[in-house]
Amino acid sequence: MKNKILATHLVVLLVVLALGAFAYYRFGFVAIVNGQPISRLAYYQNMEKQVGKATLDQLISESIVLGEASKKGVTIEKSVIDAEIAKVEAQLKEQGQTLDVALKSEGLTKADFERQITIQKMVEKLAGNVPEPTQAQIDEFLTQNKAQLPKTATKAELQTLAKTQVSAQIRKDALQTWFDNLKKEAKITLR
Repeated sequence: MKNKILATHLVVLLVVLALGAFAYYRFGFVAIVNGQPISRLAYYQNMEKQVGKATLDQLISESIVLGEASKKGVTIEKSVIDAEIAKVEAQLKEQGQTLDVALKSEGLTKADFERQITIQKMVEKLAGNVPEPTQAQIDEFLTQNKAQLPKTATKAELQTLAKTQVSAQIRKDALQTWFDNLKKEAKITLR
């Protein structure tokens, strides 16, 4: 009787070891190159070195924004997200592309893209109003970028172009300043 139990335990142990070895072989390696295995652990460690900091920074930033939005009760309606997607689709269509192809080339899904838009819209809402550019800022832009501006553009077209560019820069700077201040206040613990 004791030998039968011992034999059963031995068979179970061998099956478990065989399954463990198979699982390690099947799931422990991401590739085998010329007979040399590349372990999943080595793969993940290398990935972390290469893109880990950027990915971690992005996740921290998203967490900060989502936390602040939750604290302040800020939400973004689906219609706002859909309108932004439609705008991007129209721009891509003008360039002969589709949104699906553009997302695939960036390694994104539509859900990823919607999340990015949601977070960006939350930042815009949380940061508040961004000041309009002054005529002095527009004139300075036109002076500094005279060589790069289209020679055939009218004065009104140049003013519109400059206002668009200066507005975008002011907006970018204001949003970055708002976020930097928010990040300074956040309690971030890296492990």
